[in-house]
Amino acid sequence: MRKYSKLLLLVAFLMSLTTSVATAQSMKLNQEQQKMLEPFPKAQAGMVRHVIFVPKKSDENNFKIEIIPGKVLNVDCNHHTLMGKLEEKDLQGWGYSYFEFTSNGQTRSTMMMCNKPNEDRFISAVTKLVRYNSKLPIVIYAPEGYTIKYNTWKVAKTETAPTL
Repeated sequence: MRKYSKLLLLVAFLMSLTTSVATAQSMKLNQEQQKMLEPFPKAQAGMVRHVIFVPKKSDENNFKIEIIPGKVLNVDCNHHTLMGKLEEKDLQGWGYSYFEFTSNGQTRSTMMMCNKPNEDRFISAVTKLVRYNSKLPIVIYAPEGYTIKYNTWKVAKTETAPTL
């Protein structure tokens, strides 16, 4: 019994040590990320700043990031699209850009007859493809209550268009 208690104590100590190291590493990463965000403005009242950090890739020219702004809404069975605008803005004096999403929450949809009850679904606005760059964060400002999702796209094969 005594062997097991010592073993459990040793395992608990090692787990706490591993957690401390992992926390220290994530704090370091967060400090680096905070430093990268310093040039970008804070979110204005009623807005939220969303930030996408992407990992380093060997050939980043073969990747793109698709920004997907949207909101969870209670909707019927039709296909809905959130109306809004995702605009690229220049960060004066830095040569960086950021994005601002604006929407009044209205949607457009197909007009099928529905025989199912409404459900909560993520409804996206028009998406935007941007350059993959692990050296800079992608910063998007959106109204409170909206979500920013993203996809990472990779080139499968580069084709050459025939001349006609």
